[in-house]
Amino acid sequence: MENISASTINELFIQKLNTPEGLDKIAQEGSAFIRTKLREISFARKIVNPFYVTKADLQRSVQHDGMVKIVDIEPDSKAMVVNFRGEPNWNYLEGPRFEIPFFFVSSENFQKTEEELLAYEMPLTEVIEKNSVLDIQRQEDESFISQVNAAITAEGSALTGTYDSDSTIKKSDFKRLFDVLDGNELKSDVILMDSTMYNRLFLYDASTISDAVGAETFVNGYTYATIFGRRLVVSNKRLKKDGTALLTNTIFAFTHQDFFAQFLILNDVKFWIEKKKNIISFAAYESIGMGIGNTKACAKITLS
Repeated sequence: MENISASTINELFIQKLNTPEGLDKIAQEGSAFIRTKLREISFARKIVNPFYVTKADLQRSVQHDGMVKIVDIEPDSKAMVVNFRGEPNWNYLEGPRFEIPFFFVSSENFQKTEEELLAYEMPLTEVIEKNSVLDIQRQEDESFISQVNAAITAEGSALTGTYDSDSTIKKSDFKRLFDVLDGNELKSDVILMDSTMYNRLFLYDASTISDAVGAETFVNGYTYATIFGRRLVVSNKRLKKDGTALLTNTIFAFTHQDFFAQFLILNDVKFWIEKKKNIISFAAYESIGMGIGNTKACAKITLS
């Protein structure tokens, strides 16, 4: 079958925009396209698997005009030894809970004229992928890391260390990081690092991580989805806040999401588009909520 050129796709796209039915169809197709790409890119969604909620699952906030989700936290308990004539102590259960607010995330509003779009040598979906989707997923991850850093600061679970003499990450520093969570009767389940830290894994030789893995890493790079039994998530984003790089030289550790946080989706990513005269405007947006219910369930180590 003959391939359709990008200019032809753009021309057909403009023809659809000239009818209300075509406009609605493009918005639906754009939403489906964006939703798939977003799940592949956002590292926050790999650490805390999101799930969908509806208005029936939410409550009105008493502090603002938005909706919130009240999430219960498992009450603490303990066991005790009693003799055959004794009774255990009574404990009146009080269930703690926390509130997850929802917020609106949107890409920029993009505009193109019909004439400019016809001159494109690439389909418009490429513009959506490279701009709208990347903008939204960056906002998700920035919000996630900001909440994580706030939790780590509150618990004092930020460690520091130094690289080994050969620029590798010391295994003892991985252990120190895991011990922060394990010391709170939890277990580290996921590791997050940026691509430059990940590249340091290539520096391990056979004597460092066993002959088989070391030899394979030398040829193919580090190809495993886990490291030291923890799931490995790698990001190539250079997130910054107040001029500080959030991921550079830093390794984050998290428990399983059941002990850590929730990621809620009220309105999945949608694609908005309209046409006035010859000007085409479009954007992508979503409504989500994130909340950390256990501040002891995350830690980080920064190396120098």
